[in-house]
Amino acid sequence: MNRVLIACVGGFLGAGKTTALVSASRELASRGLRVGVITNDQGNQLVDTKVMLRQGLTTQEIGGGCFCCKFNELVRHAEQILDQGQPDVILAEAVGSCTDLSATVYQPLRKYYASRFDLAPLSILVEPARIQGFCGYSESAFPKTVEYLFKKQLAEADLIVLNKSDLVDLTERQSLHNAIKATVGEIPIHEMSALTGDGVAGWVDQLLNGRTAGTRILEIDYNAYAEAEASLGWLNATVEMTSAAGFSPQEAGQALLEKIRTRCLGENAAIAHLKILIATAEGSDRIALTENRGEAQWTEGRKFTPVSEASVIVNARVCLVPEKLKQIVEESVAEVAKDLQVTSSVQDIESFSPSPPRPTHRFKEAAGT
Repeated sequence: MNRVLIACVGGFLGAGKTTALVSASRELASRGLRVGVITNDQGNQLVDTKVMLRQGLTTQEIGGGCFCCKFNELVRHAEQILDQGQPDVILAEAVGSCTDLSATVYQPLRKYYASRFDLAPLSILVEPARIQGFCGYSESAFPKTVEYLFKKQLAEADLIVLNKSDLVDLTERQSLHNAIKATVGEIPIHEMSALTGDGVAGWVDQLLNGRTAGTRILEIDYNAYAEAEASLGWLNATVEMTSAAGFSPQEAGQALLEKIRTRCLGENAAIAHLKILIATAEGSDRIALTENRGEAQWTEGRKFTPVSEASVIVNARVCLVPEKLKQIVEESVAEVAKDLQVTSSVQDIESFSPSPPRPTHRFKEAAGT
């Protein structure tokens, strides 16, 4: 049996990993390669999983912890994808607050599963605003431990992918390159825009042909790492909206995002990522925000007709205690329902701070094959 290539993709919350995986999947398919996807998050009810499934991708979800802490599940889900149809490549999207993937994921895969899986370069995605915020170009609203986590993510990369390159000009991109190099040294950097597709083919080339994978094993202060994750409140919720008179799904999604944003601004709570998926009988679209005063962006820009019912999934990652984050989202849902004259019903909601990471395996040096 041919070995299947696993390409782990990391990077901080809001780096554009989900859009990147969708774009990479399309590029791989255009080359005649079969693709599977594994999504990962601290919670459940994931927008990312719904996005992948609606793209027709063979997808498995790992919730309740990072790949490092759910390593056995990672292997089991990869094998389930193999059982569903032999893929050529499995794209694995790591939790946005996770690091130390080389030591805790790549090394044990190489040590114990080399006969089944090959490894692509560990790609860490980063977007311009995060570099500016965490590398000294502007003031960051996040705690210092989150900055520590961000820099460790970059430092362990085999390949740093500067995503959203369409948002900055040539001079700004050079400044970002300089900031990355000043922070983590000479690690290869690839520019692309997952949204427009520019540079995606070049990234896929490096995934398929890269000769280095999991080469950097870092010293990690797990106390600081745990503090960084705990500082982020995580919320996942599913909401049903109905109205006999009909309403606009786009208006509902945009209004809900803005209500949550306004309340977070009022609490001086830094938004790491806010994703809202709107699904109707005719399809779905996602709107996302990666910083408090940033521009919200729809993934597809779908033009929905007015509907009588829609399902809404909210994934929020905010520097706020979980109880307050839950209150903000529930109040925002209620206010949007009142404004749009729809009936809303929160089906499921969970809000929590991630537990300290406890990897299943952690290698201190590169594993041999």
